[in-house]
Amino acid sequence: MKGGFALNFDNFIDTRIEKNGLYKLVLEMAAHEYYDDYDELNKDYAMNILDSYLQYRGDDGRPSDVEIEYDDEYDIVRIKANIHYLGNDHTTFRM
Repeated sequence: MKGGFALNFDNFIDTRIEKNGLYKLVLEMAAHEYYDDYDELNKDYAMNILDSYLQYRGDDGRPSDVEIEYDDEYDIVRIKANIHYLGNDHTTFRM
């Protein structure tokens, strides 16, 4: 990890699909934004970004099964995860 954490969450694209109470989240960001703060694709980094993003949005979901990948066709970094709301209240997140 490089210097300070300076990702602009307002530039992320957040896509969710709900099935039986489980949400599948895909979070996309420009590759240059990711690589300005991180040297490599890493699940720990992805979890850190995801936790921070959910907190920023006021979303109380709990992520699991986190994956991270680079899409060279579109020059984006994509984080995928399951988001769980069972046992906690699902609140509306900020847009």
